[in-house]
Amino acid sequence: ASAFDDVDLSDIFNAFRSGRGGEGHERASYPLRGEDYEVPVTVSLDKIYSGGETDVSLEMPEYDARGLPHRVARTFRITIPKGAADGQRMRLGGKGGPGRDGGKSGDLYIVLTIAAHPLFRVTVRDLYLDLLLAPWEAVLGTTVEIPTLGGDVELKIKPGTSSGQRLRLAGRGLPSHDGSGDLYAMVQIVTPKTVSKTEAELYEQLATLSDFKPRGHMKKGTK
Repeated sequence: ASAFDDVDLSDIFNAFRSGRGGEGHERASYPLRGEDYEVPVTVSLDKIYSGGETDVSLEMPEYDARGLPHRVARTFRITIPKGAADGQRMRLGGKGGPGRDGGKSGDLYIVLTIAAHPLFRVTVRDLYLDLLLAPWEAVLGTTVEIPTLGGDVELKIKPGTSSGQRLRLAGRGLPSHDGSGDLYAMVQIVTPKTVSKTEAELYEQLATLSDFKPRGHMKKGTK
């Protein structure tokens, strides 16, 4: 399936870059270059990561023999560069508005927008992922499986890991010509909303036995 949604340019005549007047303008007696169009297109994060070809469908204006504009559906196959950036402009030469009286066609500029991903947040080339840990996993340490755009990897959690820590997976972000970004797993310690009677008793024992004081720095009178 294409990484793009079809783009309906029903108002494309209002978005012309250089403009030549309304539909009723007189035809020029000299060649006129076609309009340049700029179209925002949403692309998936997976397609940005891997690159590759995809199709984008647009409605483009053309002129009939009387010089009146009408819309024609056109599909373009474009190549997404591996590691393309959000907001990157791609030029398709001669794919814009048609020229008049022998003039050259304009250009079509596609502006890439990275679609929101259910797991990852993007900051330039780096990716951020929320990593949820149970209290005992954070205290005792564990090994968890982390999803990345290139496949799952194992990440070792050290004993005593705290909520808010940022764990770096080097080179697991978005690729670029000068090296890949990193993936950061942002630790969030979560607790069960309900516990059994046995679990509650164990937590009570832990509270009694433990000398840990999470708010020890908050002393009375501290300014």
